[in-house]
Amino acid sequence: MSIFKNLFMEHCPKCKKVLETKHSKPLQSIVIKSCPENHYHKEFHPALETYIETYKVS
Repeated sequence: MSIFKNLFMEHCPKCKKVLETKHSKPLQSIVIKSCPENHYHKEFHPALETYIETYKVS
């Protein structure tokens, strides 16, 4: 079962840590995933049918 769990986990492209789903808005169907170190941020917007990805530049 852990093999399947690892297949669906998303990782930060910079530090390779697992993305956390903290700030989701279920009533609007917006799913927000972010890196624990704030390197990367990913939002799914159903109206746009796409992901919006943000990278921290520093």
